[in-house]
Amino acid sequence: MKVRVGMQRQVFEVPVVSEAIRRLGAPTSALVRAGDLLFTCGMPPIDLRTGDIVSGDITVQTRAVLDALDATLTFGGSSLADVVKATVFVTDPVLMAGVNAVYRERFPNGFPARTSAAIKPWPLAFDIEIECVATLR
Repeated sequence: MKVRVGMQRQVFEVPVVSEAIRRLGAPTSALVRAGDLLFTCGMPPIDLRTGDIVSGDITVQTRAVLDALDATLTFGGSSLADVVKATVFVTDPVLMAGVNAVYRERFPNGFPARTSAAIKPWPLAFDIEIECVATLR
């Protein structure tokens, strides 16, 4: 019988972010730890002061998503610099040029592994979500 050491699941209540996610009606946690890994939900563009969804072009939305992810990961003991895998969801593949421009700025020391997918638009007013897996510092 194999025993999994250090794999107990811990759900974090991230200030502003968790409440914003609940207001969207999504049955998810913003951040979960399993062992030495942190898993985020698909993060929409959240204003970290108000918890509202950030509107604007894709670069504005992408910055807001990455700011929210960084704040969420920092709360859990990590950061964007510790991301090993990211998944980017956009409502139109044409938007990826703007996403990539911001993404390059926020990961200057090497990119995490990444998958990108174009999906049907959400019923909410945003065009991007990014989820990631990060290691603890």
